[in-house]
Amino acid sequence: MTKKKMTFEAIKKELFSKDIQFADIAKAANVTPSHVSNVARGSATSMHIAKAISLSLGKPLEHVFGEDYSHTKKRGPKDRTQRRNQIVEALQAGKPVPNPSMNL
Repeated sequence: MTKKKMTFEAIKKELFSKDIQFADIAKAANVTPSHVSNVARGSATSMHIAKAISLSLGKPLEHVFGEDYSHTKKRGPKDRTQRRNQIVEALQAGKPVPNPSMNL
């Protein structure tokens, strides 16, 4: 079952009732107001901005954006331990480094 998300109009209306504008969120997040608007509309994705909008509304992320941000992958370096060990073993044995496996 998918969680229901708020419409753009509902987000705007609730922010307005709290005297919060997209420009205020944008200033706090150091982005443009149009970017905040696009995230609220669903035409752009940004975990950082989605969280800022949710915090502004005082609601959990899932209540504002449904499942849009529930399956986002964490960016950053992947664990290279296995590949690094493979390279070290090959070089120490005086053998060519094997091509990377897609399973690493």
